[in-house]
Amino acid sequence: MDEQELAKIFRDTDLVPAPGESVLHKGVANLWAGPEAVGGRLWLTSRVLVFRSHAVNVQTGVWAWPLEEIVSTAPVNTLGIVPNGLEVVLRNGERVRFVVRKRRAWMQAIQHANG
Repeated sequence: MDEQELAKIFRDTDLVPAPGESVLHKGVANLWAGPEAVGGRLWLTSRVLVFRSHAVNVQTGVWAWPLEEIVSTAPVNTLGIVPNGLEVVLRNGERVRFVVRKRRAWMQAIQHANG
């Protein structure tokens, strides 16, 4: 199943599944990209965090962040009050924000995968 799911995740990208790569966590999510909350799905594999948008968004595509580039995660509140945000901080200082369900589970999965 992982091979088929990885093929779906990486479809139409330059990403290639590594030998032994597996899906560790997945779910629906929104990626904050400028003023738009881009709807889609988020996957955590054993080497990369990948977001694939739905086709109905203004901004569409696939965004990916290698685990070695992720230095930390933190909970954030959407609109300052809704406790469903996840912030991923990258080595270059960039902060990527998502709206997810069970953000603590996402944070734990990313931390565990990043060793």
